[in-house]
Amino acid sequence: MIAHALKETVRAAMGKTSIAPSDPPPTPEDFEKKFRDHIRVGFNWDRFLAERWPIERVALDDHKALARCFTPWYVGKVGEEAAFDDEAAAPMSLRDVRKAVEILSEERKADIKEKIARFDRGPDVARLTVPTYGLPDGGYFVLDRNHRLSALSLSGKPFDVELWNVRGPHEEECLLDLRHWLRNEKL
Repeated sequence: MIAHALKETVRAAMGKTSIAPSDPPPTPEDFEKKFRDHIRVGFNWDRFLAERWPIERVALDDHKALARCFTPWYVGKVGEEAAFDDEAAAPMSLRDVRKAVEILSEERKADIKEKIARFDRGPDVARLTVPTYGLPDGGYFVLDRNHRLSALSLSGKPFDVELWNVRGPHEEECLLDLRHWLRNEKL
């Protein structure tokens, strides 16, 4: 009981707040229906559905918390945008987007700028539901809606983001991008 309370205190201090227990967690079928047509990273849908990996709802409402979210964009050893399978590539967190926006492709930059403008014209508080995969270090790998989250991180606009966080195995076969977190564990 004490350990659970301590864990919740740490989670709150890290800007991570769980959704109220009365909200049922999404099922794998809910997740598939909402996101399958949009997720383009190497996510193993067959294993996810067959093994029924759990999904937790996580609420983020401050910019510090976004720093724990990682995009499928990578920085190479000389500061260039790199492919995910580049051995020297480092994952880019949403905190890194502010520093690295200039190295992103023109298409990515234009899309992010367009989304910032859309947020500026929208409601006072931006609301998004985002699919993520839980990382070994407690962070979140963003499976889709990276441009929107990057725009939020750059805009400074208040937001309520709900992550639908898949808590799958920490194996590269489950999510190809995990190689960047798993290689550190192998060292």
